Amino acid sequence: MKVKETINTLIAGIDSFSGSSYKVHVDFFRDTFTVFEWRNKENILPFTNLENKSIGNIADFKSEIYSMKIWEWEPSYRKEEGIILDGKYWTIRVNTKHKVYESEGIECFPPDWKRFCHAVEKLTGIPFR
Repeated sequence: MKVKETINTLIAGIDSFSGSSYKVHVDFFRDTFTVFEWRNKENILPFTNLENKSIGNIADFKSEIYSMKIWEWEPSYRKEEGIILDGKYWTIRVNTKHKVYESEGIECFPPDWKRFCHAVEKLTGIPFR
């Protein structure tokens, strides 16, 4: 991706088969984001308390995303052995004016995954893991 190509939106999700799932949609053009947290019916813990959370800055988040070069991540990260019946499934979709970059995985992550999750948590004020 060329440096002059601008990221318009980023959509990322984490689905846990037995726990919490999250989805974040960041619109860099409008400087807005939405985040969803949901759980299966067996998970009776309370949702994240948003009252005591502070949100981050979209410009800082965008800078962090550019430094990670997530558009260079592999399209798929998966373990080649066995069948995974429980774990985390994640997806990322980056939309630019001319191209869409997508990456996904099941219990296998790109090198900057923890850094990416931390950046999302800093922006939204809720866990993203």
